[in-house]
Amino acid sequence: MKSSIIHMGVFSAATNVVMLVLPLYMLQVYDRVLPAANLDTLAYLTLLALLSLLLFGAIEIVRGVYASRLAARLDVSLGSSSFLAAMRGPRAGLGDVQALRDLTTVRSFIASRTVYLLFDLPFGPIFIGLLYFVHPWLFLVTMAGAVLLLFVAVLNQAASSWASRQAAEFLGTSMNSAQAFARNFETVRALGMVSNAIEFWGTRFSDSLRATDKVARINAFYGGISRTARSVLQIAILGVGAYLVLHSEMTAGMIFASSMLSARALQPLDQIIGSWRQIIEAKGAWKRLSAFQSKSGKEGVALPSPDGILGAEQVIYYLPGSADGAPPLIKRLTFEVPAGQVVAVVGPSQAGKSTLARLLVGAIEPRSGAIRVDGGDIRNWNPEELGRQFGYLPQDVELFPGTIAQNISRFEPDACDEKLIQAAQRAHVHELILGQRDGYSTMIGPTGVRLSGGERQRIGLARAFYGDPKILVLDEPNANLDSSGEAALERAITEARVRSTTVLVITHRPSLAAICDRILMLRNGQIEIYGLTSDVLGRLAEQRGQTRASKVSPSHDNEGVVPFPSPARAEG
Repeated sequence: MKSSIIHMGVFSAATNVVMLVLPLYMLQVYDRVLPAANLDTLAYLTLLALLSLLLFGAIEIVRGVYASRLAARLDVSLGSSSFLAAMRGPRAGLGDVQALRDLTTVRSFIASRTVYLLFDLPFGPIFIGLLYFVHPWLFLVTMAGAVLLLFVAVLNQAASSWASRQAAEFLGTSMNSAQAFARNFETVRALGMVSNAIEFWGTRFSDSLRATDKVARINAFYGGISRTARSVLQIAILGVGAYLVLHSEMTAGMIFASSMLSARALQPLDQIIGSWRQIIEAKGAWKRLSAFQSKSGKEGVALPSPDGILGAEQVIYYLPGSADGAPPLIKRLTFEVPAGQVVAVVGPSQAGKSTLARLLVGAIEPRSGAIRVDGGDIRNWNPEELGRQFGYLPQDVELFPGTIAQNISRFEPDACDEKLIQAAQRAHVHELILGQRDGYSTMIGPTGVRLSGGERQRIGLARAFYGDPKILVLDEPNANLDSSGEAALERAITEARVRSTTVLVITHRPSLAAICDRILMLRNGQIEIYGLTSDVLGRLAEQRGQTRASKVSPSHDNEGVVPFPSPARAEG
């Protein structure tokens, strides 16, 4: 990137040097050709000027092509990391891909003519300095004009910066609302929410329009002042020049040469004021991109395939945006799952079960403590390598636009058919896929086949099994399954245990917990019971017996330990 900036600077220097031919041509024509009426000199000067302008045009074309290629190289170098930053962004779940929008903004700015102004700006003082050798008065007049334009630019920045940030914030809010409503339009229409959704979005979009209009009015106001100041300056240069000619302090040709030098010196500054909004947007986008890059962190190292011992050590997790003093959602969890064992995680709603699942697979990071695989902190792993060791089925299964095969293979470009079919068979979904219109090549997504909740969940389970992971984390894997689907799930988990795969399954169903080796019960983000299934079930049965013996009222009984709470889906 640094070398590209140097190259752009070289091209800009060449164009500005070549443009000196215009004031020199005017000076020679008025001071040498016209007094002597020498046509030969005029012809030679004109030919030389035309050749110089042809060179200028060629350099401008090269500079434009180079800027376009520089923008393309920026896409290549930052595209992947920006996409990753967009997926990791705080609003990624709403479809907000701010990092990619920022990359587009910076790329468009580099490919535009506005970027030339920034490279031409440093040559303004050089042209102003040349005026000193024509006459000091012309130098002072132009310097005063430059100071005035700079002052206008500062005022423009001060007046528009807050409004620009507000406009961007309002626009982002309105776009996020539109994406959320569009993504769930069937629900919006079924509930008769269309007009309400339009009003909700329209209110935020109107705020964005008002803020954008305010920025446009500010830029138009200061842009008008800038153009007026430049016109006044041109008149001042011509007037002062004429006065100096009348007093025989310079020649008539110098008037026009000085006017052209002054215009060339102040042109970039004047045009920058007119393009101020684009420059500010590009600056903000680049600042956010740089912040994304700095947060990318280390990639970790490639560690050997784990045995599958999964555990947590003093893990604390707060919800994003939690107020100061708010209690953590996960409170100092410490436990370990031996390799090859199946653990059922149960507990009431808001206990933190889904959050625990996301912590275990590295989707989110704890505030303190560590998630460990084979005793090592997962933050020391390369994220891609770690992901291949985990099979994860989230609570809300999301399949991506593509074929069923691509979704199961995690969009691996050179996915092996054998691995693909093996994963489907282990999830007992192979026959279901073959029953689709195009089998494994069936397209799903907005333009493809619409799958039921149970079908999505079973294909998501096959995706979790893909690549023979050592650890499976399944969040409510039977939430949308019928009896045959649940039986297939139980067989898949049992077979995974035979292969010495560690499985952690969040469930509300006693039948699924009964086939597990251990049960971990969460309540209010803390472990209430953790042990072998037989021991935990025996302890729960003993507690229920004691409760009946003491004849505790039903309202108090609900406050006791409940082994399998009602299957409420909402969870922090």
